[in-house]
Amino acid sequence: MTTDGTGVVSHAGTVLLAELADRIGLTALLSEATDGLRERRAGHDPGRVLIDVAVAIADGAVTHHRRAGLG
Repeated sequence: MTTDGTGVVSHAGTVLLAELADRIGLTALLSEATDGLRERRAGHDPGRVLIDVAVAIADGAVTHHRRAGLG
C-alpha cells in the first residue's frame, strides 16, 4: 500500500457524518417525517436515504447526468 498515488481521495470521514446524524436523532426524525412516503415496508427507509444522499453530496458527489455532460 502506498499513499503517493494520483487521484487518491480519502472518504473515511464520510462515515462520521452519517454516524453523527444517527446519534443526534436526525435519521430517526427524517424517517418519522417521511414515513407515509414509503409504499412498501421492505423498501429503503426514506430517512436513511436522505442522510445517505446528504453525506454523498458533502463528499463531492455529482449526478450521473452532470457527469455525462448533459447538465
